[in-house]
Amino acid sequence: MKKISWLPVVLSLLISMYASGQDFNWKSQFNGLSWNEFVHAAEEAYPVKFYYDSDTLPQIKVPFFAESINLLSALDQLLNNYSLHAITDQNGHIFIAAQSAQIETISPGIFNTTKKIVQGNSTTPANNGKSFMQLNQQMAESRINVGRVNNDGKMKATISGYVHNAGDNSPVIGVLVRADKTNAAVMSDVSGFYTLYLDKGDYTLIAGNLETKERKINIRVLSDGRLDIMLEPKLVTLNAVVISADKQQIVKNTQMGYQRLATKEIKEIPVVLGEQDVIKVSLLLPGIQTVGEGSSGVNVRGSPTDQNLFIINNIPVYNSSHLLGFFSAFNSDAIRDFELYKSNLPAGLGGRLSSVFDIRTRQGNQNNFNAQGGISPVTARLTLEGPIIKKESSYMVAVRSTYSDWILGKIDDPDISKSKAGFADAITDFSFNLNNNNKLRFSSYHSTDHINLINQSRYDYRNNGAVLAWSHLIREKNNFNLSLIYSRYNFAERNSEMAISSYKDNFDLQHSEMKAAYTFRPKDKHTFTAGINSILYLADQGNFRPLDTASRVSSLNLEKEKAVESGIFISDEWTVSSNLTLTGAIRYNNYLYLGPQKLNIYQKGEAVTLQHVIDTVSYGNNKVIKSHQAPDLRFSARYMITPLFSLKLGYSRMQQYIFMLSNTIAISPTDKWKLSDKYIKPMWGDQYSFGIYNTLFEGRVDITAEAYYKKVRNLIDYKNGANLVVNENPETDIVQGDLKAYGVEFMVSKPKGRFNGWLNYTWSKAIVNIQSTIHEQQINNNKPFPSNYDKPHALNLVANYKFSRRLSVSSNLVYSTGRPITYPVGFYNQGNIRVPLYSQRNEYRVPDYFRVDLSFKLEGNLISEKFAHGTWMFSVYNITSRRNAYSIFYRYEDGTMKGYKMSIFGVPIVSLSYSFKLGNYAN
Repeated sequence: MKKISWLPVVLSLLISMYASGQDFNWKSQFNGLSWNEFVHAAEEAYPVKFYYDSDTLPQIKVPFFAESINLLSALDQLLNNYSLHAITDQNGHIFIAAQSAQIETISPGIFNTTKKIVQGNSTTPANNGKSFMQLNQQMAESRINVGRVNNDGKMKATISGYVHNAGDNSPVIGVLVRADKTNAAVMSDVSGFYTLYLDKGDYTLIAGNLETKERKINIRVLSDGRLDIMLEPKLVTLNAVVISADKQQIVKNTQMGYQRLATKEIKEIPVVLGEQDVIKVSLLLPGIQTVGEGSSGVNVRGSPTDQNLFIINNIPVYNSSHLLGFFSAFNSDAIRDFELYKSNLPAGLGGRLSSVFDIRTRQGNQNNFNAQGGISPVTARLTLEGPIIKKESSYMVAVRSTYSDWILGKIDDPDISKSKAGFADAITDFSFNLNNNNKLRFSSYHSTDHINLINQSRYDYRNNGAVLAWSHLIREKNNFNLSLIYSRYNFAERNSEMAISSYKDNFDLQHSEMKAAYTFRPKDKHTFTAGINSILYLADQGNFRPLDTASRVSSLNLEKEKAVESGIFISDEWTVSSNLTLTGAIRYNNYLYLGPQKLNIYQKGEAVTLQHVIDTVSYGNNKVIKSHQAPDLRFSARYMITPLFSLKLGYSRMQQYIFMLSNTIAISPTDKWKLSDKYIKPMWGDQYSFGIYNTLFEGRVDITAEAYYKKVRNLIDYKNGANLVVNENPETDIVQGDLKAYGVEFMVSKPKGRFNGWLNYTWSKAIVNIQSTIHEQQINNNKPFPSNYDKPHALNLVANYKFSRRLSVSSNLVYSTGRPITYPVGFYNQGNIRVPLYSQRNEYRVPDYFRVDLSFKLEGNLISEKFAHGTWMFSVYNITSRRNAYSIFYRYEDGTMKGYKMSIFGVPIVSLSYSFKLGNYAN
């Protein structure tokens, strides 16, 4: 190729150079710095980026300049002494090269070169979109120096950086970064950050996951340094639900009971009424159940719903459903992915015994404006995103609302057709890259529901929350994260079904939290994370009032509660050898139940009832009423038998200080959260797990098997006939005991290809044992009984097939054992009243559950240049018309007791929905 000197190029770009830098004056703090120190300081002070060849750059000492001199003029004077020159473009990119330097070809505005270029001191390959210098693929894959030549005597070096999506500059989670011909491999974390430890020398780094194209980068490791990686998004052949099951990740990571769903991949799954729902999709995973269709909450490994923690960008959500449980409260268009932990939670997460649903929203596109949205039979949604300052900050706003009343009007039952129901939610995200080492993010979440049942019962409930998060990178390999979090859940109920007993009730829970964590990587074999968090709970159990003058209801002012839950934790991931990795963590919890409060004192040795109250005591504001201290423990081990086959085991101990008061098995909007107090002990539990993980057929098929055993102490349960929603003294209706749950989960998945999906089967048992020497506090005559969520057998099949890039089909098959139930088995007469006699608790079961769903998805045309791309989805939920029993109830009619089965969806539910996004198919 023809060789062309840089000097004519410099002369032709003088106007651009001074237009870009004429407002940047020299700063006194630049004087006397080394070259690397100067580059870092200049990039911090001004929106500029330096590019240069670190191998040929001499040792440069910055002299003293007056602050009145222009930055580029000072650079010219400085570099002229070393036969170097600086040029820039209109985007603030400053290129340093010898005046005699040669490049291979030139075209208007674009250089193509095979010479390596290093960005500042961060050793980032230059790849700047539509800037002055665009590097071709050959440049991007040429050898890059990481660090600089020095004589530090170290044989190893630390390579770290962020993995970003080249399309919108957003962080990419779950990317496997590995060095060829070594065992060094690591996954990028929730911020896209990774760290590798390598011997000094030459390597080929390989990075990619299911959502991005694999990229190979030739590097020369000279010393500790930073390498940010840009990955191109992959145009997948099938946009189906993808469980994050990279052939390396599922085998190599140490986490058990863990699954990750990328939300942008769930567009094929058949769903009720066409509303994509990431939480409902989680019910197709092993070990996750629900009490029935249209119910709120999930049950993980046989545990109650209040033992699950739902967080969105670290904001806790205390009611995760809309419309009494028919839909989840999360707009899937705004969600990037979510991680599900069923055991061995990360040390920074706590407060629940069963699971954590860690939901994360997408960050806005930092390069271009974008929009997407859609309509279904019940909702409309719209998401807008774009840069605030290009490549430095972004916004994302997602809103969703419903117009479901027309469906209620089509139902023959007048109790339903005259009802009204609606919801709305909004998610916002504002992200700022302050500089290479500091990121700031503000997110908020809002949801509201209004339900009016035939003008007799009205429910209004809402979630509101926000988080301000700061992420700081220290010495290019250690992280510090600080989050300030606020969440609030409240509801109001008005019931006028019977005038004489009409009432109004309300509830309010506020959660204020500070969370800080520091990740320290001192050696290639250890990763330490230490942190603290503290939560202030303010719970107002509400005021129970007569609705109007016709009501005979007595007014009750229920207590307000206050508590502080704090924790300090430290964890270590220790790579003992190439085959063995150990992780361990301890989290020490401190819980303080605080005044003001007025409490009853009950006679010792007697049942906790109002008849045994012997005194009352008042506590002043912030006076400690009850305190608890206890450690959380985590341990796991992973042993690699082969590169694609591993064994794992784990143990965890957890504490939980908040629980739900409910009169129903399914979550209701009137359920109230309650804090552990003087009489109600915190729940705590141990869980043991063992797993086998294997990848077959060159990564095309993954097979996993996990066995678990867990024991929960101080499980919350209720006396027969308890009234928990309106109770001044809930401790009188609460009993505590043990839950024992164990099972085995099998899963086979094929995450990629024209045909993909998964099949899983779970066998499990969940047994409750509540014993007491006091007769009033005995449950089931002190005999163990199945928990309300015990479903021994569960089978889920998800199958997707792509006929072409435009047409695909997907189907679900779901089977599970019916949940336990207590039946009436006889009658006895009390005076002139015939009273049913019930079986032992949960002695029987509702019929087994079975459902088949089907959906077809049609993409718009595949024209490469188009304003927007549309997608139609036709789905049929419960295609077999099976009337699955939600509950069984009995009525005394004509002298006999008659049983009835209630079904939520007893017929096929057909829906058609439309989605759009700006740009073509690939975007």
